[in-house]
Amino acid sequence: MENKQTSIQGISVKAAILAIVAVVFVSFLPTFRNGYVFWDDPDYILHNPLMTAPLKVVFSLPAGYYLANYHPLTILVYTLEHSFFGSSMMGYHGISLLLHIFNSLLVFCFIYFLLSKKNVIIPFVTALLFGVHPMHAESVAWASELKDVLYTFFFLASLICYVLYLQKNRQLKYLGFALVLYLLSLISKGQAVTLPLCFLLVDLFYKRKVALNLVVDKIPFFILSGIFGVIAMKAQSSSIMSDTSQIFQTFFWGFYGLCLYLFKFILPINLSGLYPYPLAANRGIPIIVYAAPAFIAILAFIIYRFFRRDKLVVFGALFFFFNIVTVLKFVPVGDAIIADRYSYIPYIGLFFIVGYTFNKLLNNPTYKPNKKVIEYSGISLLLVLSSLTWARTRVWKDSYSFWGDAIEKNENYWRAYYCIGQEYYNKGDYPSAIKYFTGGIKNDKYCPPTVYMWRGITYLDKVHQIDSAIADFKKVLDFGNKADPSQLDGRLDLGLAYFRKGMYDDALNIYNELIAMAPNIPTAYFQRGLIYQYGNHPQSQLALADYNKAIEMAPNYTIAYLNRGSLYIDAFNKYDLGIADFNKVLELEPSNIDAIINKGIAYYKQGNFVEALNNYNQVIGKAQGNGRIYFLVAIAYAGKGDYTQALQNAGQAQKRGVNMDANLLQQWQAKVRR
Repeated sequence: MENKQTSIQGISVKAAILAIVAVVFVSFLPTFRNGYVFWDDPDYILHNPLMTAPLKVVFSLPAGYYLANYHPLTILVYTLEHSFFGSSMMGYHGISLLLHIFNSLLVFCFIYFLLSKKNVIIPFVTALLFGVHPMHAESVAWASELKDVLYTFFFLASLICYVLYLQKNRQLKYLGFALVLYLLSLISKGQAVTLPLCFLLVDLFYKRKVALNLVVDKIPFFILSGIFGVIAMKAQSSSIMSDTSQIFQTFFWGFYGLCLYLFKFILPINLSGLYPYPLAANRGIPIIVYAAPAFIAILAFIIYRFFRRDKLVVFGALFFFFNIVTVLKFVPVGDAIIADRYSYIPYIGLFFIVGYTFNKLLNNPTYKPNKKVIEYSGISLLLVLSSLTWARTRVWKDSYSFWGDAIEKNENYWRAYYCIGQEYYNKGDYPSAIKYFTGGIKNDKYCPPTVYMWRGITYLDKVHQIDSAIADFKKVLDFGNKADPSQLDGRLDLGLAYFRKGMYDDALNIYNELIAMAPNIPTAYFQRGLIYQYGNHPQSQLALADYNKAIEMAPNYTIAYLNRGSLYIDAFNKYDLGIADFNKVLELEPSNIDAIINKGIAYYKQGNFVEALNNYNQVIGKAQGNGRIYFLVAIAYAGKGDYTQALQNAGQAQKRGVNMDANLLQQWQAKVRR
């Protein structure tokens, strides 16, 4: 009985694989009930223009940049998913979970092969922890993180091929497989650039001698890493701070983020979809952030002092660091200090150390009487992590549950309120949208102008409170950073609000100011053209010049063609030019009712009543209210001398609320009696 192995120690490879699949699948079951989250999901899945673009566009640079990333293979997989699942989110979540299960198995295989198939417990524990740790819920439960599970699949497969390359006397076919898989990983997500460093760790693990071939066999990998590193930086350049005064601060933020990743690994509680920088009330950096480098230095010293000869601990620690360092905020990108998804591959190194430690405890004679306690403790830990992951996965059910959870974790940060407000806006619940936009403004005095912007847009376009909209747009312009894009958008919206309120001079001043700031915005010229066309003092030539400029800059600017066509027929009596513009609108939007009606009006003014009626008849029953259409049909019939039809359509117009001129009707009736 003394030599009998415990149930875990005696586990076979087949049993380990089955257990990994079962435990991971059960831990993420709630993901099948999840929908989309207003945080990249609409952009990646519901409204992704690259999903219908030619492959040469998806893979080309810079056309293939999307949402500050270059990941053409991920976009291609989304396209395939969309062809099968449409907008049903269950399929997208199912594919992500399937890839996560595969990745968990690849983690097992990587560690199993790394240890030369001499141990099952270490890869088993490593893979289980990888599969069920709550920090990994984001990568799996968030449909937009397909890129995470996809690049990891190829990353780990490439890593396994490199291990086999070394174990099988450096057969080049394995290195070739590794290179192809690495390229697939890179075009799935740029974070894969760290793989060549992992190869060096494998060399270190096997105590490979320093020689020329140690460098030569990795040259292609480092070349690819450099190329795609540059591509990733260019793709994200718009979100990288350029203020050099931040360099000193980001040094501390980077180490503080590293501490947070270590803390969340040990105690994965209070997880959130967004971790804002923990700034003090005065926007200063808390003391704890300045202490972070000292803590990391002490930890590094402990590892060096006590574990430098233990290659498994060193391997695991360096694997974690090499893969996490690129996402630490030494280079400031975005508004979050850490993200759960960035731990997906790096934590493998830490899980490896845990698996190694667990195995040592099981095999240490000192702890032999307590082996069952050790096993049950490990199982209990696994159950706790699995339960936390189950709960965390449910948070990603929809935008309201996800961002509501973010508000619970940090009620003084604007973005969660803003995103829930956007979701309510998209669903047509405008009072709730205003409520949450207002919540972001009230709870975070440092909220950016975009929150005021969207509340103003909601006031202007949806609830028609123009004065409130004007106040919000003015607030946007009060922000000090004149280089912020909101300074341009705010002026566009403020000008439109002034226009709708009839404050034409104020609107004109705003548009002149905007065009002086940024002379390359076609919307600015179009909206200024509206002032010239419909303002207190119409200036048709200036309106025409602005519409021409807008169309020159944006050749498919539908509404600009529509307004220019109206201007041609109303102000210049150039009916052929107006008809040409309306035809252009219909070329771009074949069912545009306004273009059809205006085209009919142009024909009517030309005296071509037959063509006018042909156009009007296309939209009867489609145009809102229909009263105006019946009126136009009536006067067109009168124009061609068919007063009976004119009176019939006039009657239909009156039934729909149009006030017809009594004298005109009497004239038509008299002509019918004749």
